[in-house]
Parts: sequence; C-alpha cells; structure tokens
Amino acid sequence: MMNAGTLALLIPIVAIVGSFIISAMKIQKQQGRMSKKQEAELTALRDEIAELKNRIQVLEELATDDGESLKREINNLKRA
Repeated sequence: MMNAGTLALLIPIVAIVGSFIISAMKIQKQQGRMSKKQEAELTALRDEIAELKNRIQVLEELATDDGESLKREINNLKRA
C-alpha cells in the first residue's frame, strides 16, 4: 500500500505529466490546421499564379504571332 508521503508526491507528478500531455495534444491539433492568415496567403498565391499563367500564355502568343493579328489587336485596343 502507498503511504501518505508517496501519495503526496505522486499527485503533483501526475498533474504535471497530465498537463504536459494536454498541451502537446493542443499543439499537435493546431499544427494540423492552417490559420486564417495562412489560408488567405495561399489563396492570394494561387490567384497570382493563375494571373502569371495567363500572362505567359499571352506572351507565348505574341512570340509566335506572325505580326498581322498583333497589329489588329493593338489597333482594336487603341479604338477602345
């Protein structure tokens, strides 16, 4: 059987270990989720990548263009 001294020592140890385990579980749970700021940054980066892909496509079209359609598009932009 446990005496009073052992029990008095065991209770704080169990409390400390228990709080450590709870803290570790909370940290692990937080790491699994993205914060609102991270989600917003990810969305902004995805939008920027989509925009850059569109710009690359336009540049590729310009680089492979024979010149006539480019002149028409420039003229159409000037008229607009």
